[in-house]
Amino acid sequence: MDAVDISGNYAYAGQGQDLLILDINNSSSPVLVSKIMTEGFVRDITVSGGYAYVADDDNGLLIIDISNPASPTLKGSYNIPGYTYCVAVSGNYAYVTDDDGLLIVDTSNPSDPILKGRYVGSNGDIAVSGNYACVTDWDNGLMIFDISNPSSPILKGSYDTEGDIYGVSISGNYVYVADGNAGLLIVNMSNPSSPTLKGSYNTAGIACDVSVLGNYAYVADNDNGLLIVDISNPSSPVLKGSCDTPGYARDISVSGNYACIADKNDFVIVDISNPSSPGLKEICNTIGMSKSISISGNYAYVADWDNGLLIVDISNPSSPILKGICNTPGSAQDVVVSGDYAYIADRNDLVIVDISNPSSPTLKKNFNTGGWAQHITVSGNYAYVTDNANGIFIVDIGNPSSPTLKGIYDTSPTVIENYAYIACIWNVEVSGNYAYVADEGDGLLIVDISDPSSPVFKGSYDTAGYAYDIAVSGNYAYVADSKNGLVVIDISNPSSPVMVGRYDTVGYADRVSISGNYAYVAVDNSIMIVDVSNPSSPILKGIYAVHASGVEVSGNYIYAINGVNGLVILKANPEHSTFFVADFSSNITSGYAPLSVQFNDRSQNATLWNWDFGDGFNSTDQNPVHTYSSAGTYTVNLTVNNEDRTASKEATIFVLNATSPGENGIGGEGNISSGATLTTDKGNPAKDSKRTPGFEIVYVMISLTVAFRIKEDNKK
Repeated sequence: MDAVDISGNYAYAGQGQDLLILDINNSSSPVLVSKIMTEGFVRDITVSGGYAYVADDDNGLLIIDISNPASPTLKGSYNIPGYTYCVAVSGNYAYVTDDDGLLIVDTSNPSDPILKGRYVGSNGDIAVSGNYACVTDWDNGLMIFDISNPSSPILKGSYDTEGDIYGVSISGNYVYVADGNAGLLIVNMSNPSSPTLKGSYNTAGIACDVSVLGNYAYVADNDNGLLIVDISNPSSPVLKGSCDTPGYARDISVSGNYACIADKNDFVIVDISNPSSPGLKEICNTIGMSKSISISGNYAYVADWDNGLLIVDISNPSSPILKGICNTPGSAQDVVVSGDYAYIADRNDLVIVDISNPSSPTLKKNFNTGGWAQHITVSGNYAYVTDNANGIFIVDIGNPSSPTLKGIYDTSPTVIENYAYIACIWNVEVSGNYAYVADEGDGLLIVDISDPSSPVFKGSYDTAGYAYDIAVSGNYAYVADSKNGLVVIDISNPSSPVMVGRYDTVGYADRVSISGNYAYVAVDNSIMIVDVSNPSSPILKGIYAVHASGVEVSGNYIYAINGVNGLVILKANPEHSTFFVADFSSNITSGYAPLSVQFNDRSQNATLWNWDFGDGFNSTDQNPVHTYSSAGTYTVNLTVNNEDRTASKEATIFVLNATSPGENGIGGEGNISSGATLTTDKGNPAKDSKRTPGFEIVYVMISLTVAFRIKEDNKK
């Protein structure tokens, strides 16, 4: 959980891709009223009027109608290239920080927000008061902007802080700064052109966020919990009270007698009616961090970083039920099921859990690998465990009560010119007498395991990207190769594997699962379904806008592990779906006039293209080059057609005035050097794909609610 805001009797919390709405009228028993899933990752939330404004990572700014808290709906959005971090709202404007700096968005029409002004530069937290916006900048500290003219924000002054600046709040003439290791800073901005340090309080933790109410500053101090600092004398702030939280306090919002804290995986309410003795009122654990999944029969077995093994009854996919939990000693990374046992890669250990009674799973035994157990597969009486630094452990599990080490395939560091390069093994699949290994920078390794006590190298294929995951079917290995996409390798001759096909996923492919003629590939914030019936020519068949850290396919369902959002069950019928989507990229998104931009079509199954470059010019070419002659902010729209459908996608191009960089025509004193360009947004084809025939979401499960968890120092 990374973000929280309070409005009336409701708290709005960001949990992964979800905006959660909780009724806190009874602070002792907060109730989850509703949630709405976004396509990005909820980084920040500000509630104003009947809307929640969400900084949604690579999905831009979202405006969500919360007039009915039980049924939030997306009202409007503004697509921002790159990543969106924080948002503040004042009047009819949303002030947003992204990769490139500060954006001012006119939200007077929430269904159609438009860019009003921009300053290229600072990109951290933001607070607005009157005619000024204060923005945190890791490199430059606190930046103060004059926003009296929203179309042309001007840098007024700055104060370079000592620490890594995270959060900011304004009250009167003072700016309260959460400055990481340097604690709480109080900066006098009565003269915005020359802000000065007024006072400070060095906290014991890492100051991540701050909220001010009356004479007190409330600091989210990471593993030090909540601090209440008396600021009645700004030159000499003193600690008034504190309350340790079970996790890591990252974001805070204060209203009345209560502080609501985003505390890693917990939503925490603290009673602050007595500032010298704040009390923990309620802890609502929304979810752990689901990492991997294995399907067996009517159950899904989930490796959950914080909570161990979760067993979910999926006999009715539309209504999955949490059946049992088994806490593991480490951090559950991966799980595979064989018979009555679940085998878990649990950080330092291979953990064996008896699942014969799904309602009451029990820890059977654990085997210490001595390193970092990352992934696991089971074949026959052996478990193959990847250990990032030490290689592959082959463990005899014939007797689950007494697992024994049978053999090791060593991937010790290679020393080159006094530097050690560690082969980082990510995953392993076993088929017959061979183990197929995703070995990050070294690509695919094939290891002969016919003698488990003495595994030997058989062959390899060095992929162009970073091999993160692998699936084997027949004579082919399918590798999720990060930015290189999906790679298909012929392994019929294990000593000499060869690449026969590749699909460019555009984003980073890091998980893959095979079912029949289809590869299900987790790519950034989507799952791509790729037809591999012809391995030499894989074809995109469908896409679903869900982030997945693990993917399994069973029957007509896709089971996706969604990190902090738990288990997502999708229904898919690839053979009866026709994928159609508008998508494009450009070689640059920002630069000085005249700016020549190469647009590259990435649409699927389109036959006609109509480009509107936003400056009065159009093109029907598939991959046009267009030159912007003058400074401005241009919205590019691509509309594509085929025989019976139409789809479109927009992006923004920022053109600066080359003759006067300080007055760049789109607001602000930009600090990009002459000739500099910014890399393009990779695009997210998933954003237009929710109507793909044959694909529907069945259920999203937010796993647990527990009363209290003991904080462990090694889980950050």
